[in-house]
Order: sequence, then structure tokens, then C-alpha cells
Amino acid sequence: MAGVGFELKKLFRSKKGYFQSVKAYTVSAVVTEGPMILNILMLFLMRYLIRIHGATVREQDIFLYTITYITIFSLIFSNTLLMFIDRYISDCIYQKQLKRIMPAFFGLIFWLVLIGGLIALIYLFCIPVDNFYRIVNLVQFCIMMIIWAEMAFLSAVKQYTKVMVGFCASVLVSVLTAMVLLKFTPLPLVMAALISTCLGYLVMMLMFLQQLLVYYPGGKLNIFQFFPALDKYKILVAIGFFMALGLYAHNFVVWTSEFKNQIWDNGVFCTKYDIPIFFATLTISPMLVRFVVSVEVNFYQKYREYFDGILYGGTLEDIRMTKKSLSKTLFREIAQMMEIQFFVTVLCATFLGNYLNRIGLDQEQTSIFRILCFGYCLFGLAKCLIILLLYFEDRAGALIGVMCFAGLSALFTWLFLKTEVAYWGSGFLAAAFVTAMYGAFRIRYFLDRLEYKVFLRQPLFYEEKKGVFTDLAEMAGKQEAHFKAEMEKRYQDKFEKRRQRRLRSRSLP
Repeated sequence: MAGVGFELKKLFRSKKGYFQSVKAYTVSAVVTEGPMILNILMLFLMRYLIRIHGATVREQDIFLYTITYITIFSLIFSNTLLMFIDRYISDCIYQKQLKRIMPAFFGLIFWLVLIGGLIALIYLFCIPVDNFYRIVNLVQFCIMMIIWAEMAFLSAVKQYTKVMVGFCASVLVSVLTAMVLLKFTPLPLVMAALISTCLGYLVMMLMFLQQLLVYYPGGKLNIFQFFPALDKYKILVAIGFFMALGLYAHNFVVWTSEFKNQIWDNGVFCTKYDIPIFFATLTISPMLVRFVVSVEVNFYQKYREYFDGILYGGTLEDIRMTKKSLSKTLFREIAQMMEIQFFVTVLCATFLGNYLNRIGLDQEQTSIFRILCFGYCLFGLAKCLIILLLYFEDRAGALIGVMCFAGLSALFTWLFLKTEVAYWGSGFLAAAFVTAMYGAFRIRYFLDRLEYKVFLRQPLFYEEKKGVFTDLAEMAGKQEAHFKAEMEKRYQDKFEKRRQRRLRSRSLP
């Protein structure tokens, strides 16, 4: 995402005035947090529309349950590969092999839709709904996975205004379609809302796909394109999975509580906990925007200076000086980021909490929201620190961090279930705090031993890692070559037979 930060930084520098600054931050927020913000916005807009058209409490719960499941599980499935695919895209750009990017994109969505869609289909047949409901939800689930994937590939596309247009068009299409379907068709209210959101996401997916096709050069379609890189970076797959799992593990634990909403025997969620989470998630947008446009960019400049000194003949004293500057810049930027976010968190917990209480959240939900505001503040810090560990190739340290986060989030939430409902968010807060502290100490430990890690822990001779995914890619390549050779041979045989027939026909009197 550092590339995104550099481009957005240009946007800030080139625009003067209050209005343009607001526009620049809005663009930054859309690029970095767009899908999640859009999900939450559409969730409450659609719920409001079906409520004013007479939806019962159960119908509203079915809609919330459906969108909640689609959002959470599409993110978990896609995020499992997105951390890896970010690294793959970066390598392709660095090696100037841009033609490998779009084949990797189509390969990624093929496997996501195949595996994720199959699991979703199995689940949909385990709940008592009609086939039309199953089809709409399966399509929307697959579209959401594709959108999460597109956002990773869009990070290098510099048409940020068009990205914003895609988000706005999606919301507009969803709302207008819902208004038409709810008023002029006999469709059930929940189904009309689900079709509308599905259509809105489809518009967004197609607009983003058009941007990708325009920006990246075409390449040979190969669904196994990125498989060899999986052997090299497979630990990133585990990091992505546990990061997403930890983000929602506390939801899964709360869904087992006595306050759960039982939609069907195997369809549960908890509005008392899930709704405060949706609002609390939005409060860390300033931190993540700041991280992309400032922390990563300024840190990356010092990071490059340090490794350029190593690669291009800097003295040991120069290298140590640049390391000191790198460390100082990193912790200064993190401190400034946290100052801004803590101020925003306090404001949200105080004023937004009171407003939410006034518009419908009860006292317990308001208390959960306030706790989760601080919990997500610390989660945002932990996430940023994990990403910074990956800059230093400390993948093992990052994996330990996200695994601890996922486990502690579930454990602490389960422990706090035994307390009053108003304190439920404290488990997530505690897990995020422990993970953030681990990330800070790990980075400090790594920086103190950076010369040792760089000079002494590297292999003398680099050897490309090969494993089962490389074997699968090579096997697929051989099968493709064999198929092409077979088809070419058949074509040549047919051509030769036709030529022989023509020669014989000409030789006849």
C-alpha cells in the first residue's frame, strides 16, 4: 500500500484549501476503507427502507443476518489470500512483469469463487430457504469476494476519482433499485433488499474490473499463474487468515450466548453485539488513512535509504546513522497516528455514543460500542505494526502476533461473557492491547538487531523455494502444452487429409 500512499500524498500536496483537503481525505478513506464503509452504509439504508415498508422484526433480522454473514465470511475467505497477493503484485511491479498481474487476478478469483462458493453453497442448502434466496446470496457472496480481491489490485491504479465514482454508483443503484422493487413489485421485502444490494455490488465490481483491464496490460490466461509464489510466501496465507479470523472471532463467541438471534437452527447472529461493532469499525478509518498516506510513506523513504546504503556501498557508520533515523521516523509517525486516533476515539465514544443511544441503541449496546471504540483503536495499531513487521521480512513474528490475536480474542471474549452484557467488548479490547504491545516490542527487538538480521541471517546462496504448488503449476503447464500439441496435430492431420482429397479429386479424369 505504500505506492497508494505516495499517490495520495501527491493529491494532498497539489490541492490547497479546506474543501480540497476534505476531498483528499475522503478519497483516501474510500481507497483504503471503501468496501467496509459501503457495506455498513448499505446495511442500514436497506434496513431502514424495508422497515418503513412494513417489514417485521424477523424480516429485518433475516436481512441483517444475511448481510452480516456475507460480509464476514467473504472477507475471511478473500483475506486469506490477499496478504499474499499484495506481495505477489509488488514483486511483479518491482520486476517489471506487469503482464503477470491480470492472469494472477483471474486465477485468484477463479479459486476464491470455486472454493468459497462451494462452501457457501453447501451451507445454503443446510438452511430452510427457497432456491431463489440461495441463488441471490451465493451470487452476492461471490461478488463480495471478487470486490475484496479487486481492492488489492486497485492499489496500484491511480484513477482514485473513478474508484470513488464506483462506490457512489453502487450505493445509488442499490437504493434506487430497492425503492422501485419495494414499491412496484410483489417481491418479499427481504428479497427485494437483497437483490438491490447484490445489483449495487455487481455495478461496483464491473466498474472496478474495467479500471483493472484499462490499467494493467493483458497477459496469457493461467489460473495457476501465482502458484509457484505460494511456495515462497505461503506463510502470508496463514497471516491473512488469522488476521481476519481474529477480527471476527469475538463475534463467533458471542453468537453462542443467550442473547443470540436464532434465525434458523444453524443460522445465528447477535444484533445486541453486531450492530455496535459495525459502528465501532468506522471509527478507525482516520488511523488507517493516516497509516497509508503518512506512516508507510515516510517510513518507507527511510527504509529505502537504509537498504540502499547496504546495497550500494555505504559505510558501517552511515548504515547505523540511517538505521537510527529510520527508527526515529517510524516511532514518531506511529505516535502521531495514535494521537490523532485516540482523539477521534474519545470523541466517538463520548458524542457518537450518546447520539446512537438517542436513535435506537439501548444502554448495553452503547456501552459495548464505547468499549469497542478503544478496542478497534488498539486493533488498528496492532494491524499497522504487523504490516511493518512484514516490511522487515519478519513473517514468523507477524504470524505469532496474528495467531495470538485470534486465540486471545476468542478466549477473552468467552471469559467476559460471564460478566454483564455492558462489558462484552472488553475481551476484544484486551486481545487487541496484548497484540499491539507484542507488535511494538517485536519491532523494537528487531530494530535493535537489524544489522544481525540483515548481514548474518541471510543465506549465502539464494535458492528458489519449490513445493507442491510449484509442482501443480508445472503439471498444469505440461498438460496445457500436451493439449495444444495434440490439438495442433489433429488440425494438421485434418488439413493433410483435406489436401490429399483435393489432390485425388484433381487427378480424376
